[in-house]
Amino acid sequence: MTSPMGNDDAYLVCLNLRKQSTHELWCDGRSVCSTSYEGGTIYVLDLRRDPIAYIGDPLHSLYFYLPRQAVVEASEELGKKSIVDLAVQPDECFLDTIVGSIGQTLLPIFNTAAPANQALVDHLLQGLCVYMTSTYGGSQKRPDIVRGALAPWQQRLATQILRERLIDGVSINELAEACGLSAGALARGFKKSIGVSPHQWLLSRRVDLALDLMADTDVSLAEIAFNAGFSDQSHFSRVFTQKMGVAPGAWRKSLANNRRVEAA
Repeated sequence: MTSPMGNDDAYLVCLNLRKQSTHELWCDGRSVCSTSYEGGTIYVLDLRRDPIAYIGDPLHSLYFYLPRQAVVEASEELGKKSIVDLAVQPDECFLDTIVGSIGQTLLPIFNTAAPANQALVDHLLQGLCVYMTSTYGGSQKRPDIVRGALAPWQQRLATQILRERLIDGVSINELAEACGLSAGALARGFKKSIGVSPHQWLLSRRVDLALDLMADTDVSLAEIAFNAGFSDQSHFSRVFTQKMGVAPGAWRKSLANNRRVEAA
């Protein structure tokens, strides 16, 4: 899982230099994409929507930070003052040879320390900004807040607190107080916004952590259960089986078999 990226009025234009066979993305606490990404493709993250990703493969990517104000200024230079956003949905991943070429041009520059290269980098990034604005710019409609659901800032705060208290857990009353709601309103709003209760969301994140820990075959399932925040191995096994459809021991055995096949 990536760390929270903050709430910034900007975009990340992500160039995948290597295929990602497992990639799940959450925005405003809601899952918006679960797919594989081919090498050479791009996707765009709106940092106003608190994007968080689970990436199951080694990551090799370039991330271009693009303030929304830069998009607005570029649109004015292009004579298109109606452009205020990049109108790319977070579940869109596609091939763009221009962005790919800019990324491949930058890679060898990053390996040298020549001061003269900074001017080239600046021009390339300015060109990327103009290109993204002219090609993907628009007036993107932000998702409407569903009646009875949490506001985006409440979703971000609640899920951030849950992640920070992943092991120890946190009570509904604490979450509600932080979000300025009653316990009942928080519970109902969280489920309407994200689709599951805060407790079930927390359990899913503990399972995600357990999956990472299970890669170390020297660590017992009992230790993994403890380190992932479960009360005991039995509790861990029940939740894992419910979420993944297979018991932890069978999952680990399958993982070991796959590694032996790859090694062969």
